[in-house]
Amino acid sequence: MDKIIIFDTTMRDGELMPGVKFNLQQKISIAKLLEEIGVDVIEVGYPGNSFSDFEQVLEISKIIDNSTICGLAGAKEEEINSLIEALKPAKRSRIHTYNNLNLKGKNKVRLEQELESIRNSVSLARKNCEEVEWSAFDAPRSEADFLCKAIETAIKSGATTINIPDSLGLTSSKEFSQLLQMIFNRVSNIDKAVISVHCHNDLGQAVENSLVSLNCGARQIECAINGLGARKGNADLKSVVQEIANLENYQIDINTSLISEASDLVTQIVNNYHRLN
Repeated sequence: MDKIIIFDTTMRDGELMPGVKFNLQQKISIAKLLEEIGVDVIEVGYPGNSFSDFEQVLEISKIIDNSTICGLAGAKEEEINSLIEALKPAKRSRIHTYNNLNLKGKNKVRLEQELESIRNSVSLARKNCEEVEWSAFDAPRSEADFLCKAIETAIKSGATTINIPDSLGLTSSKEFSQLLQMIFNRVSNIDKAVISVHCHNDLGQAVENSLVSLNCGARQIECAINGLGARKGNADLKSVVQEIANLENYQIDINTSLISEASDLVTQIVNNYHRLN
């Protein structure tokens, strides 16, 4: 059966939801529970964006043995270098970097500059980490030819996972499926990387779009405890896991009995934050 990788972004994208903030000790508690649940990849923060995120990624990298610890970085060299430092203690680590590909109407020079940015950032990340994930930010609104070229470039530069996000959560399941099918059909080296999806819930489609992606060939789903995330949130971890567990032909190595405990923990943390602020 095909193994489905579960990528949790509660502690990174989850903090983009208004009223959600985790301190170091809270993130340590969440990370330990996510590891116990069996989550494959735990995205902790954005070290290049703040010192607190750097410290959180660094400290959690020291204590997690089985799950892969991941952090986010933009394409700038200093952001990637900051993440490299924060991940050094991790037994298993992943650098997650991204480029905004919604460049419709831009001239060829600008498009080539973005491709060069992808080459440089992904190459730097891969020289320092065996696992590199690259995200095509705003993929649904990007021009198809350029999107496919950018994905091909990222894979050639060393990306081991390619993430296709519905960044604004405005894509229907049919549209998202068509986008993924186009990518699988047109990117010549697509078989050299794991394809991931990251679906936002602005139209209430995050879980459905995540599941539809499996039929297209995606093998990693990005989600969050209680569906936390920017604006209306991300695909909910519990819902995604339960749905995949009921599907034939897919393997998911998750201890479902502990997901409710994780949900309760995050709910308690968020409620306490609201009371104090």
